Amino acid sequence: MSGTRAGNHRSSIYRDPNGIWHGWVTMGRDATGKTVRRHVRGKTATDVGEKVAQLEAQRNGSAGRTAVVARTTVGEWLDEWLRIILRIRAPRTYESYESLMRVHCGPIRRIHLRKLTVNDIDDLLEHVATTSSPGRASSLHRALRSCLNVAVKRSLIQANPSKYAAVPQTEEPEIEPFTIDEIRRVLAAAEKVRNSSRWSVALALGLRQGEALGLKWADLNPQTGTLQVRRQLQRLRYRHGCGQTEYDHRPATCPMRGGGGLVFREKTKSKARRVVGVPEQLQGLLREQRRSQAAERLAAGPAWVEHDLIFPQASGKPIDPRGDARAWKKILMAAGVRDARLHDARHTNATSCSPRASMDASSCRCLAGARLSY
Repeated sequence: MSGTRAGNHRSSIYRDPNGIWHGWVTMGRDATGKTVRRHVRGKTATDVGEKVAQLEAQRNGSAGRTAVVARTTVGEWLDEWLRIILRIRAPRTYESYESLMRVHCGPIRRIHLRKLTVNDIDDLLEHVATTSSPGRASSLHRALRSCLNVAVKRSLIQANPSKYAAVPQTEEPEIEPFTIDEIRRVLAAAEKVRNSSRWSVALALGLRQGEALGLKWADLNPQTGTLQVRRQLQRLRYRHGCGQTEYDHRPATCPMRGGGGLVFREKTKSKARRVVGVPEQLQGLLREQRRSQAAERLAAGPAWVEHDLIFPQASGKPIDPRGDARAWKKILMAAGVRDARLHDARHTNATSCSPRASMDASSCRCLAGARLSY
């Protein structure tokens, strides 16, 4: 054997007794801390030297990050990427990505990361579009593209195969806004329940559910007639904290669970606090809401939990978004109005307040007057 071997984890080039040249390059360490070395070979020392130089450049470009060996699977990288996302993204974003990866990525988890192809992703997206929905497949594609972009930036793969994948086409569902007559019927039914002005806010201001449930009295400025949207109320899923590799219980029942429950997030989906005008009619409804809440606070006594919320439970605690959605469905049934998502109320606001909408001036006052004239 000729040539030289290098110690101390440095690259080495040598020729074996059969005249074949070999090169070894230390790439870093794997997730367990073990040193990872890559092997190349060629007919001449020059060929091997060029291959070694390429590997060294790849290693140096990774800035000392953990090396990924050829045995690393797509599943192992997905798990690592989710740990990264957990640290840098909003909890609901993490939950969305985690659900997509857990539910749909089983067919590609055992593929070696460096061997993942466009065809693999095409087949996966087609399967999800067929068994779930094209929209779900489109969401999965966006998540995979983000995931593999990070792998490219960390020099774990040379290119992102999802970039060239065939994404199933999605059709946006056509949303039919409520008519003025339907709005009057809904608000008439809402008047018979607690927090009746909650639904006037939904239809008049077009706030998202989490934004409406996160409103506090401090956000309302009666002098200027404005409302500042500062936060959202969200329900997050619990995560296991017991450290097991296989679980025999749900995260919500884990004795060391974490990260779940109702939380206030100061950043809204639009990433900017915004100020919305409150019509005069709606200001009157909110004043009624404040008087009713004062009576509830007095009746609850020490059991009242103060959060300064405009629309709390009878105990002052936040309203669970799931319970809020159920209340909306009950109001629609009581009003004899067609079924619709609570989120569709935002489209009712946007359409009815559009200059192109065929409505009279009184109805266009953000729908607040509908309640007063049913």
